[in-house]
Amino acid sequence: MKKHIVITILLSFVVATAEAQLLYRISGGGQKEPSFMLGTVHNLPGSLLDSIPEYAEAEAQCQQMYVEGNPVKYLKNKFRNKQDKPQRQESQELKYPAGKNIFDYIDSESSDILIKKFKEVMRADLRDTTFIDFRDMPPSYFLSILHTHFYGPIMSGFMDGYLMAKAMDRGMDVGELDDENIKTDSLSTKQNKEMPQTIQAQADSLVKFLKTYDERQQALIKQRDEILSYWTTGDLESLINVNKQEIEQHPSVYKDRNMKWLPKMQAAMSEKPTIFVFGSGHLAGSDGIISLLRKAGYNVNQIKKK
Repeated sequence: MKKHIVITILLSFVVATAEAQLLYRISGGGQKEPSFMLGTVHNLPGSLLDSIPEYAEAEAQCQQMYVEGNPVKYLKNKFRNKQDKPQRQESQELKYPAGKNIFDYIDSESSDILIKKFKEVMRADLRDTTFIDFRDMPPSYFLSILHTHFYGPIMSGFMDGYLMAKAMDRGMDVGELDDENIKTDSLSTKQNKEMPQTIQAQADSLVKFLKTYDERQQALIKQRDEILSYWTTGDLESLINVNKQEIEQHPSVYKDRNMKWLPKMQAAMSEKPTIFVFGSGHLAGSDGIISLLRKAGYNVNQIKKK
């Protein structure tokens, strides 16, 4: 009985002192009223915040929201730019020799996996003569298609867009921290640049991808659940450690943007109470937003759960 009471007290203490995810109050710096910022995980569903009263209370004190960038506008611009650009010659350069197709460049085990996964994604059976034209597509095509399916179970939502949409529904003004034409060396861009430029090299990459497909996907799902645990408990240090290498290797995605965001954040907060919503990777470290704001004379404190 006594043991049960002690455990209950300890659990109550943990709950009472837990952080409210990665939600921070920004005060000082000449502000009359505090502003707030939330470090998000882009591929987690925004509905997680619906059960966090601290976030709702923080947002209610603000008159505007700033996000990294409007995802709808980003997708429209990306589509428009794709239409404006001349067609690449890659598909012509990477044609198979006469009488050859994708199955002549990958082994039988990989062929079976490709047929199975492609049918799951495209509802097309590569063994069926109806879909014979697909066999003539270069290996990069199959890599691109299967990557979308690969990340499907992991990319369960887009937290930033969800919160932005809800704020707009409530009549809040929503601004963007990024410049409209920002160019970053994102991982997807990096992967595209490093895509092998010969049929055989692409086929080798495809085989490697197919043979580790399920194993790698399970590892990423495990990592996602780990990230969710860190985010839910407000453990910024552990969360950042998961992506530390990526953050250090891509300064234009993190460090450089943080420096550009700071004056925009200061200007916004001087106008009216603002809530900022952006990826957690921008928070930590000497070049992170928390450090930059403190150096600029602001008080930044993580909000505790009630």
